[in-house]
Amino acid sequence: MEVAKKVRITVLSDNFTSTIIPPLIGEWGFSAFIEADGVGVLYDVGNSGLPVVHNAEALGIDLRRDVDYVILSHGHSDHTGGLANQKLREALKGKVVIAHPNVFEKKFLSWRGRLDYIGIPLTKEEMEREFRLVLTREPLEFAKGVMFAGEVKSYGFPRYTKGLLKSSSEGVEQDELLDDVPLYVNTPKGLVIITGCGHSGILNIIRHAKEVTGVEKVYAVLGGFHLLSSPSEHVDEVMKVLEGEADVIGPAHCSGFRARLTRKFVDAGVGSVIEIA
Repeated sequence: MEVAKKVRITVLSDNFTSTIIPPLIGEWGFSAFIEADGVGVLYDVGNSGLPVVHNAEALGIDLRRDVDYVILSHGHSDHTGGLANQKLREALKGKVVIAHPNVFEKKFLSWRGRLDYIGIPLTKEEMEREFRLVLTREPLEFAKGVMFAGEVKSYGFPRYTKGLLKSSSEGVEQDELLDDVPLYVNTPKGLVIITGCGHSGILNIIRHAKEVTGVEKVYAVLGGFHLLSSPSEHVDEVMKVLEGEADVIGPAHCSGFRARLTRKFVDAGVGSVIEIA
């Protein structure tokens, strides 16, 4: 895998904001803008898209001009719901959108006796009319040093799919979230792994990253680790392994507060900027 010599990551949407000036807004969901040797990548579009639009403008990021690619980490609405935001759609119109084919499955959350729809707001046909859609299950290095991870295999570590369902020809069934796809960026300091929710399991994701990129050194892991509802003992076990793998750890979105207690913690809330060169 090639190396992107200059990388800058700006978190545009998350549950928490990290700056007071300029005033930024957050929401449940995630989105990050990655610049890698002049190529702009928007990874996820948040829940409503409002923070993405507002925060990008406040931080001097022109979505229409600066974004070359849009990556959808998976089909849940807290990562794809921003596609229903007309202003955001207009800014991104005509961009290349890369995702796993399962991103368009009808997805549901089973919670306290309720079944709520939590899927992507647009159909495949609607997406194809407005964007240049690329669907793949395989890893794809679409820019120098930047890889769409493809389908993450299991390496014996837990995946996080409890209560998550999808519709099928036979009704509703467990969703294994095979469309949960991280982004791998190869930098001079090693791999930077960016996750949306981490349903695949952050430890599976790291093993997969090393396998498909051929790079052993992991510099940073940022984004959702989906440990929010996990027992504290499990969170501690995962974070202990993670500390042995990465130099910088930025738990965001659905990671939970306990994951932020790591000695390698870096803030990955709205407005956070991480630069690697």
